[in-house]
Amino acid sequence: MVRTAQFSLFLLLTAAAWGQTPPQQLNPPPPPGTPPSPKGQAAPVVAPPNSPVPPAPVTVPTAGLPALSLPEAALTALRHHPDLKISDAQIDQAQAQMRIASAPFYPTIRGNVSFNYSEAQNAGVGGQSVVRTGGVRNYNTGINASQLITDFGKTQSNLDLAGANKDAALWQRGDAVQTLLLRVAESYFTVLRTHQDVEINRENVRNAEVQVGRAKGFYEAGTRARIEVTRAESDLATAQVGLIAAENSEQKAVTAFLTSLGTPEAGPVGLLEAKLLPPDWTRAEAVKKAAETRPDLLAAFARVEAAAARVRNAEAQYYPSLSASYSYAWSEGYFPPSPYNWNVGMALSIPILNEPALGAGIQSAEAQRVQAEGNQELLALQIQQQATEAWLNLQEARSRAQAAQVALRSNEENYRLASERYNVGVGTSLEVSDAQRLLIQARSQEVQARFDVQLSIARLYRQAGSLTLETLLPTN
Repeated sequence: MVRTAQFSLFLLLTAAAWGQTPPQQLNPPPPPGTPPSPKGQAAPVVAPPNSPVPPAPVTVPTAGLPALSLPEAALTALRHHPDLKISDAQIDQAQAQMRIASAPFYPTIRGNVSFNYSEAQNAGVGGQSVVRTGGVRNYNTGINASQLITDFGKTQSNLDLAGANKDAALWQRGDAVQTLLLRVAESYFTVLRTHQDVEINRENVRNAEVQVGRAKGFYEAGTRARIEVTRAESDLATAQVGLIAAENSEQKAVTAFLTSLGTPEAGPVGLLEAKLLPPDWTRAEAVKKAAETRPDLLAAFARVEAAAARVRNAEAQYYPSLSASYSYAWSEGYFPPSPYNWNVGMALSIPILNEPALGAGIQSAEAQRVQAEGNQELLALQIQQQATEAWLNLQEARSRAQAAQVALRSNEENYRLASERYNVGVGTSLEVSDAQRLLIQARSQEVQARFDVQLSIARLYRQAGSLTLETLLPTN
């Protein structure tokens, strides 16, 4: 019987990350049994704290679940993801092709054993039929050896071609590693972000429930109209819809995270908070580093070398080949045979006329070389653009995170004031509803901007060809 593991991660993440104020319930409901305020007014509003709450350094796992850090998640992906298995197989194949290409440099020795049996019948000797019967047996055994002396570059160019292809496979594996590390980092931070989105929406539901209670209290006291209760209930339903959507996004993020590890059936696990160390590169330094270290660009250079070796091989087809051979054999009608013979020789093969095959081969190889060079130049341009955009995105994400923090503080104060005005009877539920909507938007934007900074850091490392396990280590 096959048991399918649960895909969901039971994550108890810290409500605040990197020094941000966690979502606060600005209007907690009064404890059970508390008498209503005079004239049906609700209890005083509790303002959010002015000082930020320092973040906990670790996520608390549920019921003893193991806590997984970002580097540990990356190591898990490097061990289990099939992308690297494919890259390793491609390297093994390229190494085998190198051995095949070098084979003509080594001597070839073969042994042979054969047996022949024949009979003959002749007629018409002196006008009379004569029948001769009897079989003839022949046993042969021997050893043959051959050695290429020179083929004027054919074998060497084949070996160069195979070596360049192997280099390209090695660089492609490095590119696959960095792509996988980025995928893990993106899915890791997405899980953390969506979990905080869930917490924000849960807080929004709680605040909406408080507003429903206050509106009902005012309505029962006769100081507010029924529409106040209806509007509060509508806001509560909207908040619940937002919570459902946020929880669904979290579950999808968890599934994507486990898939990026190559372990989609892994059990529940907790995630640690992570904050990456941003590189201190200028824009020009980022572009230069990308041009020097991007594995996919280095693989493109190796393919250009392979194409040049293919041209040399096509040109070498016009040159002769010189080889030596040696054989030693025994042959007799009885086994084991004792008479022997041996010979030593050399052979020179010269292509005299093989057109248009040889000329077309050179033309085709040269066209492939030009194509490889064009692909390399095009990739270099794309890498320059990608590195530039990644650097600019990091600067934009930092600025947006700072602006989002200011907007969050402003909307927290706006919600506090709107709630106080409503409590003392001078504000309307519409003011509270608008303030609550703006607050939830500000919180979501602040969380999104904060995690966008981390994603931009990881993507800049990737576009510069410098994403490693060391760069994924969190800062203190």
